[in-house]
Amino acid sequence: MTPLVRASFAVLLCAHMSAHAHSIWIERDGDGAARAYFGEFAQGVREKTGASLDRIAAPLVWQGDAKRALALVRKADHIEMASTGSGDVLLTEAGFAPREDKQRGGTTKAIFYAKAGRSELRPQLDLDPVPATPAGKLFVFTLRGKSLPKAQLTLVGPPGWEKPLRADEWGQVSLPPLPWKGRYLIEASHTEETAGAASGQKYQRLRHVLTVSFVATEGDVAAAR
Repeated sequence: MTPLVRASFAVLLCAHMSAHAHSIWIERDGDGAARAYFGEFAQGVREKTGASLDRIAAPLVWQGDAKRALALVRKADHIEMASTGSGDVLLTEAGFAPREDKQRGGTTKAIFYAKAGRSELRPQLDLDPVPATPAGKLFVFTLRGKSLPKAQLTLVGPPGWEKPLRADEWGQVSLPPLPWKGRYLIEASHTEETAGAASGQKYQRLRHVLTVSFVATEGDVAAAR
């Protein structure tokens, strides 16, 4: 293998690993309790209690009012959240300690966000795609309430289908026609070169990791995740 081929392979490998990094996502069927998973949605990886799921140690979960946290119950491969009725279910997990960043150097602290639903028309998370209409396909990506131009995201759906998307200079992005029925996930991340300290450790940057889940009721029949 020539040096050029090795370098190209390394770039592709890093891109693949970055595209399939761990995230938190929420699954909800109807108006009942929601479930938070940690792993890789597209790959079917769901971490377990007593192992890596325990890294989600103190998530803040709410529905409607962030000051009224939902009750949580840990299950074998997810965290059950006592959501009821309609309305988006939201989660933040900021308890991860800074970690060495081999790609950028120094250390990076990750903050995770997850949302189930597309009903709320105002930003609720630090990194948040806000729909123009309830359950609509047009979003404005925001960072702390301000539009985030050129935001990059991936739309993931059944059966392992993925499509990369990019917001315009105003932070707007529109989802394409959804090919299948079933559960979809919007995955996005954004890195800020903002230094700080957490858990007694300094970090050079923040990485915001977001997922938004929803269920499509139109399209070809597919196994819902």
